[in-house]
Amino acid sequence: MMAMIPARRLQGAALASLAALSLSLATAAETDPFDDDSLWEPPRSESNRGALNFLTDPPEDPVHHHHNQIIVMASSLDDGWVTLRQCHNDIDRVGRAQILYNGDTTRDLEIESQNNIEETWVDGASVQLREVQPDAELCVNARSKMLQVLDDGEYLLENGPFMRRYLDGYFPMRVTVAVSWGDLDLSLAESEPQSQPGFEVTESPHGVILETTFEGRLKTALRLVNGEGS
Repeated sequence: MMAMIPARRLQGAALASLAALSLSLATAAETDPFDDDSLWEPPRSESNRGALNFLTDPPEDPVHHHHNQIIVMASSLDDGWVTLRQCHNDIDRVGRAQILYNGDTTRDLEIESQNNIEETWVDGASVQLREVQPDAELCVNARSKMLQVLDDGEYLLENGPFMRRYLDGYFPMRVTVAVSWGDLDLSLAESEPQSQPGFEVTESPHGVILETTFEGRLKTALRLVNGEGS
């Protein structure tokens, strides 16, 4: 899940896993000069209230881009564990934030790189961020148990919900999910959502890429099968 939640409302917020990931404002110390809601100004127009809306004309200004690179290996088809590289670009400027993962389905979490963030560190199944500046970037690596092994040689790969939330409003966000299975004998049987204006599905013999800019809450699901059958 990707959720922007003000510090004063973090307590009691529903924080899910990644393939559900959550980016939330954390409580900042009283001496933290970035403990100020005015650091990030949401758009002044009426905000989306959670309904999924694909944007065929993306906003002129860059919005938070959440990019997942998922590698499915031969062992993944038995145990469901995949390799994940996840990058965040144009993160909203906030004093404190955290990216939360499901500790039961995430291993070997580490920060690969960061830019324009005063401090980042791994804390259990989370990545903590302090004093996020304009044009901030963050990349992490992990192993994630996100591939479900179904019957009859079928597999399900789910992600989300993705969201960029502030108070009760949902604001534009860009998401890319790039899944690679290399030379494994897999093919895409079905995607949810299906390819449509504002939500692009690009297939190849070695993987699939989902690309979208949207408002609201987005969940994605890919049904993979052995060979070319469906």
